[in-house]
Amino acid sequence: MSGEPKQRRRQIGRSEVAALVSLEDEGFIEHRGHRVWWGATAGGPVPLLTIHGGPGICHDCLEPLAALPRRVVFYDQYGCGRSDRATRPTDYDLPLFIEEIDAVRAALGLERLHLFAHSYGGLLALAYLFGQPEGVVSLTLSNSFASVPALVAGWHRRLEELPTVSADVLLAGDPSHPAYGAALGEFVQRFVYRGELPEPVLRSMGNSGAEVYARMHGSSWFTPDGLLADVDLTDRLGEIAVPTLVIGGELDQCVPELAHAIHKGIPGSELTIFAGRHFPFFESPADFLDLVQGFLARAERAATA
Repeated sequence: MSGEPKQRRRQIGRSEVAALVSLEDEGFIEHRGHRVWWGATAGGPVPLLTIHGGPGICHDCLEPLAALPRRVVFYDQYGCGRSDRATRPTDYDLPLFIEEIDAVRAALGLERLHLFAHSYGGLLALAYLFGQPEGVVSLTLSNSFASVPALVAGWHRRLEELPTVSADVLLAGDPSHPAYGAALGEFVQRFVYRGELPEPVLRSMGNSGAEVYARMHGSSWFTPDGLLADVDLTDRLGEIAVPTLVIGGELDQCVPELAHAIHKGIPGSELTIFAGRHFPFFESPADFLDLVQGFLARAERAATA
């Protein structure tokens, strides 16, 4: 492993992560008549394009990746963050968000790049790569899934670890229920992030797109009924032909079996399971960044061998 990531291991602490973001440039691109915000750090020749999750939880929660010693490009998907919102929620669909990746690449000249996707963003990245786009050096999937039905099955398993009354309230999906807030808080503490949520995550939530979430995922966290409810890409994972790193969390809401399934399906992929939950780049930032940077460097060497 190179010396720079080891130096970052000494420098990066859990409380310091939010202060590491320094964008060299930012702006908007046009896609299908609306604006999509992007921002990028300074760095080396092969950039990393990040694809955030949600649907509709904007890029801010991925800010720890800005500490990587390369150009890191963020963007807010249509309908959230600094990007425009649709006047008609029916405009949001999977093909639009897949095309959006190509639109960002074309506008910023990202002919050769790495892809990083977190959570729901992994579903977008996989669907994008099924189109065999040129110039993708590697793919990193962090705390993600290839099958929404399998994701939901994992959530139900996690709910079984909560007191029955809490699980029942969450499955009912009624935020106005007097016990809903406490039940959701318990789920988040156990399976999303232990302790106070980091400021960038809170910012992502505050700038999120509720209409995108409702349209794509559905009306309830634990019982999705949106456009993605039946999406299962597992049988197509063998089509992914770029070096792939799969990262999971032992206590994650995206149960580790989801990461194992992706690893099994993508030929030659690498797998790392962290001990924590849904945001390993906040829980274990130095170890996470070392892992990702080492993988990106290996993928680059393999591409030029």
